[in-house]
Amino acid sequence: MLLQETREISTATASPRKGKQAQPIESRRKVLFLSHRFPFPPIGGDRVKAYHLLRHLMEIADVDLIALDEAGTAENSRPELSKLHKSTVVPFHKTGAALRILGSLATSTPIEFAYYRSPEMQREVDVALASNSYDLVIAFFLRTAGYLAKPLSAAKLLIAEDARIILQERASEKFELTPQYLVRKLDAGKLKRYEPETMSTGFDKVTFVAKEDESRILAEAPTLPTDILTNGVALEDFPFYAGERKDEILFAGHLGVYHNVLMVERLLKQVFPMIRKLSPATKLLIVGKEPSESMRKLVSATAGAELHPNVPSMLPFLHRAKVFLHPQTVGAGIQNKLLEAMAAGIPVVSTPVGVSGIEGLIDDEHALVRTTDDALAQAAIVLLTNGTIASQLAHSARSMIESRWTWEHVYAKLDSIITELVPDFFESVAMRPVLPRPVVTQ
Repeated sequence: MLLQETREISTATASPRKGKQAQPIESRRKVLFLSHRFPFPPIGGDRVKAYHLLRHLMEIADVDLIALDEAGTAENSRPELSKLHKSTVVPFHKTGAALRILGSLATSTPIEFAYYRSPEMQREVDVALASNSYDLVIAFFLRTAGYLAKPLSAAKLLIAEDARIILQERASEKFELTPQYLVRKLDAGKLKRYEPETMSTGFDKVTFVAKEDESRILAEAPTLPTDILTNGVALEDFPFYAGERKDEILFAGHLGVYHNVLMVERLLKQVFPMIRKLSPATKLLIVGKEPSESMRKLVSATAGAELHPNVPSMLPFLHRAKVFLHPQTVGAGIQNKLLEAMAAGIPVVSTPVGVSGIEGLIDDEHALVRTTDDALAQAAIVLLTNGTIASQLAHSARSMIESRWTWEHVYAKLDSIITELVPDFFESVAMRPVLPRPVVTQ
């Protein structure tokens, strides 16, 4: 069953943008937004970004969403997403995804893209494009770019986010005889050609969260039209806390994701034992979704470590611990959780990979950026024992977030990109949203 939501179109006029004459609701632009994951709950960098972009787009256009429901969360979508003009949720079948992976092994398609290449999603996209006259079509994440391979009359925007080739190259730098390593090594080889070629299939603009990702792709495809559309923080959801904190170190993230698993293992086996030798009472809190059984056992076997799985909110932990420790070595793009931690007032210790992409961040002013296990442990000890340094770091980080890392900054940049692609997009925009009526179709 496909769950769809539509809303009636009103003939009322709405408040115009400054200097523009009021326009009827019928004149609102039409946007198609594709996502490889249903953007609720807004947990994890990709769903958070998609959720906030959709919230903004719904205020300036009639938005149709087509999304795969990999996590089965569509039934509990937030009321804000009910403002969508139409929402089509495509069930995700893992058996079919596994078969697609097997079929991709001897092809040039990387495994992660075969995994998300749903025939049902393609049919829904084809129907939407044939039945509607869109002004703008947005593919969120490279995993949805393949659904828009055909030429379109509408402007095409690919919000690629990161350069997947960076992630897989970092993940396969050190040889390991494991399925994870072999998969990532295989994809790293394929991505050097697949990623720039897919981005070059008629997209009028391709955006990245950080310059490092943009530069890596431009090295392979120098003529690609690119721009930066970074991430943000909802400051109201992460209020700054300057009160008393416990003698605890916090690590947070989806505990089933490869680079987070690597960080947890590094913390438990190498970094945290060094900290405990100097500060025996300090605890390490591992907080996140879907920890494996092996991770549960490793936490249980580590003195002073605690596992807090599947918590309803990260905020109490961000306001509780003294240090946010993030020893990342594999990844790409921007870590939203670091932005959220800095907004909430917990001092951050991370690595050059962890903070890459966060423009404006200065080592020893907004976060402590270290590379080796020993240096990470020593930085954590400084923040655990020196309240003045910890407070200065936290306040500086919050100021940086407020100055350039809010969703309002992201929305302004998105509007400028849309105007570049569709110059008269905002000339006939009616800003008043219309209440939805739910419709379920078979």
